[in-house]
Amino acid sequence: MKAGLTERLHAPRERRSHSVRQGINAIASRHASALPGIVMLLIVVGCNAFLQPDFFSADSLASNLQNAAPVILVCMAQAVIVLLGELDLSVGAGISLVNCVLAAVPSLTGWSTGATCVAALAVALAAGVCNGVLVGYFRQSALIATFATGAIWFGGALLLMPQPGGAVPEVLGEWFAMRVGVLPLAAVPIIAAGALWPALQRHRFGRRLIATGSSADAVFKSGVDTRVVKLLGYVLAWLFVFGAALCISAQTSSGDARLGLPYTLNSVAAVVIGGISLAGGRGSMLGAICGALVLVLIGNVVYFAGIPSNYQEVFKGAVILLALGCTFISARKPV
Repeated sequence: MKAGLTERLHAPRERRSHSVRQGINAIASRHASALPGIVMLLIVVGCNAFLQPDFFSADSLASNLQNAAPVILVCMAQAVIVLLGELDLSVGAGISLVNCVLAAVPSLTGWSTGATCVAALAVALAAGVCNGVLVGYFRQSALIATFATGAIWFGGALLLMPQPGGAVPEVLGEWFAMRVGVLPLAAVPIIAAGALWPALQRHRFGRRLIATGSSADAVFKSGVDTRVVKLLGYVLAWLFVFGAALCISAQTSSGDARLGLPYTLNSVAAVVIGGISLAGGRGSMLGAICGALVLVLIGNVVYFAGIPSNYQEVFKGAVILLALGCTFISARKPV
């Protein structure tokens, strides 16, 4: 009898311990693909700390975070699309279009800052809906469809701003430069986006998004309309694109139709560095964030090491190839 009582007393503790172990294993499994990106980030941070003695000072951290904010957000946007099993080659042109809307609309219409931002958000979401409809409902190749829409977004940006210029509402620049303690306000959209993704993963839509990236046919046969999932995935991604354009516009305080073009390839590179499978359905948002930070901090290493800036792209290419190698090796490991 005493032995039975002892077992009952210890059973809840054992169940709790088992649940904790299961939770830890689930988290580790979810973020295992991000390990190469995390390792690369630690290496790059170490190089920065060695070359830049005040790297961990409040001013330096705030400056680096401000520079990284748009890159992180656009990489998170691309990560959503890649996890869905697709790709978006129009995000860079979309950033340019939103930037030109923010810079041109106030002078053309006299609208307030709030109305201008709402108009820019509407443009971004409309672009996401357009891409989602083409890929999801019309079943067009994501590469071809988003390459074409990217040309349209770029053309729209050129119509609004044939030459760099205009003026983004000053309040955006003031907001971007403000700080809350050590953190700049530029961290707010990153934190919001980072908090949104785990919430979505626990929601039915997040699970369906990942499952569609893994096997769209299986998800469709289970009764889920994958067209809607893809459409909503693109809309969600373009919400992040809008955040990236807002940060860039606040930094530059002007419009430029070519400003966002380099971000397309950078977003794909960050996804690869972060260990997200280009086949879809495998990876984590943590990996995309790490990949974005690696790309940003590589520029610091090149600068503080006194290496000519022309070699920056060489370093980026080498890091991407290394990440691809790590992804290939991890994919070949037996489950």
